[in-house]
This record gives sequence, structure tokens and C-alpha cells, in this order.
Amino acid sequence: MLLELFNKPVGFFLLVMAIILIAPLLSERVRLPGIIGIIIGGMLIGPHGFGLMLDGERIQFLSTIGLVYLMFSAGLEVDINQFMRVRTRALFFGLITFAFPQMMGMGLGYILGLDFLGMILLGSAFASHTLIAFPILTKFGVTRNEAIAVTTGATVLTDIGAFIVLAVVLGAKSGGGFTIGYFAQLLVMLAIFTAVIIFGLPHLGKIIFQKLTGRAVEFQFVIVTLFIAALTAELIGVHEVVGAFIAGLAVNSMLPRRSPVIGHVLFMGESFFIPVFLLYSGLITDPLTFLKSPQTIIVAIGVTIVAYVSKFIAAWITAKIYKYTRSEFWTVYGLSHAQAAVTIPTLVIGLETGLFDSTLFNAAILMILLTSITSPLIVQRFAPDLKTTGADEEVLPLFGRILVPIADSKQSEGLISLASLLANSSQGKVLAVSVARDVGIDKDRDSNFTIHKDLLGRVSDALNDSETEIELIPRLAASHAQGILQTAHEKNASLILMGWRGKRTLRESVLGSVLDEVIWGSDTPVMIGKLSLPLIGMQRIVFVIPPKTVPPVILKRMLDVNLTLAKALNVPLEVVADKAYLQIAESLLVAAETDHPVKLEALQDQLKPENLEHASISSFIILPGFGSRKRVADTLGRIPEQLAHSFDGNLAILHFDQ
Repeated sequence: MLLELFNKPVGFFLLVMAIILIAPLLSERVRLPGIIGIIIGGMLIGPHGFGLMLDGERIQFLSTIGLVYLMFSAGLEVDINQFMRVRTRALFFGLITFAFPQMMGMGLGYILGLDFLGMILLGSAFASHTLIAFPILTKFGVTRNEAIAVTTGATVLTDIGAFIVLAVVLGAKSGGGFTIGYFAQLLVMLAIFTAVIIFGLPHLGKIIFQKLTGRAVEFQFVIVTLFIAALTAELIGVHEVVGAFIAGLAVNSMLPRRSPVIGHVLFMGESFFIPVFLLYSGLITDPLTFLKSPQTIIVAIGVTIVAYVSKFIAAWITAKIYKYTRSEFWTVYGLSHAQAAVTIPTLVIGLETGLFDSTLFNAAILMILLTSITSPLIVQRFAPDLKTTGADEEVLPLFGRILVPIADSKQSEGLISLASLLANSSQGKVLAVSVARDVGIDKDRDSNFTIHKDLLGRVSDALNDSETEIELIPRLAASHAQGILQTAHEKNASLILMGWRGKRTLRESVLGSVLDEVIWGSDTPVMIGKLSLPLIGMQRIVFVIPPKTVPPVILKRMLDVNLTLAKALNVPLEVVADKAYLQIAESLLVAAETDHPVKLEALQDQLKPENLEHASISSFIILPGFGSRKRVADTLGRIPEQLAHSFDGNLAILHFDQ
């Protein structure tokens, strides 16, 4: 009766969602990762448990989508910049923490009587690792410890290596054998496919995002891209998860790291599809085989020994060579021995293709449960003793409280999006103010005030980002500029971000100009932006420093701002500076020890739009301003007006008064 009820669409969906909701909560109550609860929940409701759900086409379909999402999210989590910072040590640890488990896993496969492809695939299941305990490191603020950075960087290599092995094995399986010719052909096709996705997709995406706007379009583009990559991977003879992982790497380099689009895509996967895949992994696992078959117990012991010992050896060798402390060694081992994200799909694929039998699959699932339990426990024990060279994320006070005056919800959308990215990069807050003029007549004043409150109400809908802390401030004042300045003072704003039409120079003082009054009347730094294109379509930040515009002592603050903006948008920073600034700018960038891509070049002759070689429409140009009205007019002259008139891309002026 229950089986028939839960086989109906509504009952099926209810059962799945109930397990996804309740199982992680119960699991976390006993200090276990939520994924363990979902897998155990799948065991309980599956055909080997209470029999509430069968291994049918419906759950298989959803779990396949979940598997694609899981590998896509794994690609999104790869931090290429961090990997480059510790690449030599990460490369060494990545190689040995991949090689030892791969060889020991193949040895175990030989003992178990697997064929050659099965041996290779089993080895790759041990070779990768999942940073399941990484949130613990974030909580203790030690993620910039070198040993942790090396482990995180090594994860890039182990995941990519495991996927290459998976692609080759599945290609050989479907191609009818493991021959040198087929192997070479598959690698060439995979290399071409990877190059097209990694290098072509971000460029195409930036062009599309410049032409089409709207969160729905951006979301749909990412989803379509994901499944095109997955389908193409299948067509060239590898599994769809390989295409999903590569698509994740490409989207990772295409969108801002804290982009709401990424948040929406991951939310759909993490809240439903990925948990369904984990549930399916438990559903097809038979936990009672350990009681029925002594062979399964023996296999489980062998699998568990390989998982723990191989990762231990790699971590111990690395710690000895690079002289890591005892706490660093155990944290590296605890972080790197957990098996989940890549191992689970490898096991499922091995079972579906007949390379693994159910005994090996069940034993390996038990190993995943054990390592997922011990990994957080070890990291929790030793991580507090780690030393770190700096904070995880350098908090820039300038972006702590960003005040954005709202005049029109549509025109202000770009400003709010920029403020959101900058505030999130520094754990800051957005203050959106809409100023209504106090005209003195109660009826007109109330009507005007209501209109501005409604205008503010549409800001949150336009932003559509739950991670951004935003405060909506309706304001009555004698003038717009006065309301902005008073709010900035009362709310202790760290930066005022305003829109600019670019139709006149900063030299001119126009009576009643809100920009003029705010810029020259505020002690708070002001950024004015002419945002013609969506931020998501930008390919670089170009910080232009004309002659004598800022004193050297201010240049560091200017560079910090532009570097933070480039990181927030996930694009390179290009500093085009007058020759007098080159040496000091270079020394400041070296002292910053950033792993973000930065290019420094000399500004040729007089600053004109045609002299900016890289000032394409996909560039976001930033100009500096410092000091009084007269000083800015003398140093910048008509440059902002000329750029605004001739340049159709995004342009901003960052002004520091002191």
C-alpha cells in the first residue's frame, strides 16, 4: 500500500523532499555531515530497507541530473588563483596524493579479480578527495595557512586527474578496448573539447551578457551551457560528468565569484538535485550484505585500509619534505582523506557499466561514510592550532558601508549590483537611500515621500540576492544633495556610490548639481559611475593613472580598491599608469602578495581614448580623483568628459578628498 502511494508523483516527491529535509538535520544533531544522513536515508527507504521506493526510471533520471550538478559545482569551487600561488608544492602533493591511492587501489582491484579497466577506475575512486571539512577551517580563519592552501590546490589536480581517468576508462569501455590508438584519439578530442569550453565559453558568455540583460537570461544561459557541455562530452565518448566539471571551471572564470546567478544555479542543485543523487546512492546500497556475506566484510576492510593508508602516506611525505608542524600534518591528512564528491559518481558509474559488482560498491559506500565522519573530526581537533600569515579575506573598510542614492530603480540597478559585489567582498552592507524633497506642503510632501518609499521597495527585487545585507532608507530633505550628505554622516557611510551621465566635466560647477554638491561637500570617498553595460559582461578592470593625479601615499588605497573590484568581478586588473607612477605601483603590487592576475603598463603620451589599447567595450575603466575641486580640474581636466563621450563601456571616477 505504501509502495503504491509513494510511487505516485505527489507521494514520490513528498518522500524525496522529506528525506532531504529531515535526514541532514538529524545527522548534524550527532555532529555528522548532512550528506551522511541523506545516504543513510536512501538506504532506509530503498529496496534493501523498508521498501518505500524502488530503483526506477524516475529516481534514476533525477539522480543523473544531480550527478551533473554535483560535478558542475565541483568545478565552480576550484580556486585557480590560489592554486597558482602555491603551485609547486600543490603540484607535488597533488601528484603523490593521487599516485599512491591510484596504485594501491589498482593493487586492490587486482586482488579482487577486476579486469584492467576496473582496476584503473577503482584506483581513481581513491585518488581524488573531497574537502568536506573545509567549512571548519573557514570558521577558525586558517584557510590562508600554507599547508591548507597546498591541500586545496592539490584538490584541483586530484579531481581533474580522476576525471581524466574516468573519461579514458569509459571511452575505452564504450569503444571496445583499451588500445593506444583509441587512447590517443580520446585524449586529443578531450583536449579540444576542454579548450573550446574553457577558453571559448567565457568569451561567448561575456558577449551575450553585454547584449542580453536580466537574471533569468543569465541563469538560463548557465543552465543551457552546463547541459550542452555534458551532452557534448557524451558525444565524444566520455561521461557527461566530465563535461559538467569542465563547464564548472569555465563558468568559474566567466562570472563574479559572488554572482547571484551562481547562487541561484547552485541553490537549485544543492537544495534538490544533488541531495537526490546522494539519496539514490544510498537507495542502491545494501547494508545487510555485510551480515550476509563474509566476503563483503573482507572487501570493505580492504577498501577502507587503502583509503586511509594511501592518503596518510602522501600527507606524511609532504609534511616531512616541507617541514609542516604536527597540527598542519594532521589537518592536511584530515582534509584530504575524505571521499565523496568524485568517489560517489565514480562508484555509481562503475556499477552501472559493470566494472564493479554490488559487493565492491556496498563496501566502498561504507568507506565513504567512515571517511566523511573521521575527516571533520580530525580537522576539528587540529585546525585551531594552525598559524596563518593573514586573514582569509582582506576586509577593505572602504566597502564596509556603501551608500547608494536611488533616483530611478531601472537606472540604479547597475549601481546596486556594483555596491552588492563590493560589499560582499568585504562583509559589508549596502545603504540604499531615496531622498524626497521637503516642499513644505504636507499633502505634497507625504505624496512625494510615499513615491520614494515605493521606489526603495523595488530595489531588493531588482537586486534579488539574499546574501547582500541591504538597508533601505527613505529620506526627507531640503535638497537631494543635502539628504545624501546627511544620511552618509548619520549612517557612517564608508563610500558614496552615485550614477553619472557623463555629460559635463568635473571642472564645471553647475548650480543645483547633485554630483557637484556631494563630491565637494563630503569627507567620505565618492565613486561616480557611468554604467552603460551589465557588470557581468566585463572582461577586465582598467585603472588609468594620468600624470600628477594622486599623491603616492594615496596610490596604495586606490590600488586596493581596484584590486578588490577586479576580484569581485572575477576579471584581471590592468594598471595603465604614467611613467612617474610605474615603480611605486609595481612595488605596491608586489607588497600586496596577491594571487590575482594583474598587468602593469606605461601610459603612452597624453591620455586619450584612442591611446588606451585595451579599452574595449568589455573594459571597466576607473579614473582617480583626489583633493579639491581645483586640484581635480587641474589634473584630470576634460579627460572624464572625453572618455564618457567616446567610450561606450563602463566608466567610473573614484574620488578621495583626503
